[in-house]
Amino acid sequence: MPRSKIISAVDIGSTKITAIIAQHFPEEERLNVVGVASQKSSGLRKGQIINIEQATETLTQCVDAAERMAGFQIDSALVSISAPHIESLNSQGVVAVANPEGEIQADDVTRVIEAAKAVSLPSSREILHVIPRQFTVDGQEGVIDPVGMSGVRLEVEAHIISASSPAVKNLTKCINEVGISIDSLIYSGLATAEAVLTKTERELGVILIDIGGTCTCLTIFNESSPSYSTVLPLGAVNITNDLAIGLRLSIEEAEKIKLKLPKLKKDEDQKEISLKSAGISGKRKIDLKTAVDGIIKPRVEEIFSLIQEEIKNSGYGGTTPAGIILTGGGSQTINIKTYCQKSISLPVRIGTPKEVGGLIDDILSPQYASTIGLLHYALNENLEPKKTGKPIFKKSSLPMKGIIHKLTDIIKPLLP
Repeated sequence: MPRSKIISAVDIGSTKITAIIAQHFPEEERLNVVGVASQKSSGLRKGQIINIEQATETLTQCVDAAERMAGFQIDSALVSISAPHIESLNSQGVVAVANPEGEIQADDVTRVIEAAKAVSLPSSREILHVIPRQFTVDGQEGVIDPVGMSGVRLEVEAHIISASSPAVKNLTKCINEVGISIDSLIYSGLATAEAVLTKTERELGVILIDIGGTCTCLTIFNESSPSYSTVLPLGAVNITNDLAIGLRLSIEEAEKIKLKLPKLKKDEDQKEISLKSAGISGKRKIDLKTAVDGIIKPRVEEIFSLIQEEIKNSGYGGTTPAGIILTGGGSQTINIKTYCQKSISLPVRIGTPKEVGGLIDDILSPQYASTIGLLHYALNENLEPKKTGKPIFKKSSLPMKGIIHKLTDIIKPLLP
């Protein structure tokens, strides 16, 4: 049998948490999903933990379900992070080449990246990623890999992504409570890029917009590297809320209507939609023009106008000829490509994750782009798991804290 390794990831979304376990066969360049589970976020708001106990319980249920599907327990995983506290900046680093003969070594590259990291950040923030964009050797710009080249002065332009230290600590504590150690904490926008962007789009310059439930990741790439990263506190839930208010429905019913609308797009003659056809009890019928043009369109255009303003303020608006890639659950909103092109005059496409094998029937869609992207990120960055998976029957997949809660719930009714 060909050798394989296990890759595990936990995607902390703004409205859902997804755990995914995959098996990678390096010799065959094959990646098979063997376990996946998704749970509605609880104890989190806009990607940040607001109740550790609830968040831990949700994570436990999600990881446990993925482990049961895969047939073994995971001890470590890559974890995504996406919240409005994410910020980015570009920094320069300069060092003198240490080798007397002037040949650049790997140590010189490490030193110059460390020099780029020496930026002034508040004590409440920490660096998640330092991504070299390009190197300069003795004035020669655009060097991708300077190792082995000759020179006496080495410079680097790096993209730095930072996060709130308290938020990171709370997330780390929550993951550890579940019994999992973090292999690496990954900004969600970088993971999503691995799943939906092509090499050509990265080189030309592209804007990646991952529309989640309550947050939207905006990442701008040019010359194959990220140049601007941020998370906006708005998303598809804003559209659902507007539908609920405008159509006098509950949030759950409005969500069902929103998901049903894109399927009706092909039938241009249909003027109304019944609640029953969307799986909602009742005899009411909803006017499609009111729902789409009167409620959804204004809100989506407002979201894109805010995104356009953010792109303009970044200074990289004119460096993205490859256009815009929309992904995330919010990208499934009816007519969203049209609304995006109207607000931001660039070509637009919907980003679907690169195909993987295994149990993929329900996850090869834009809403799972960041989840699948974590797997590709682990492979492309050669991130090795700290621990290997174990057969699930050797050890309970629930942490001790979860077992105690379950025993307490069983014993309580028996007490006098």
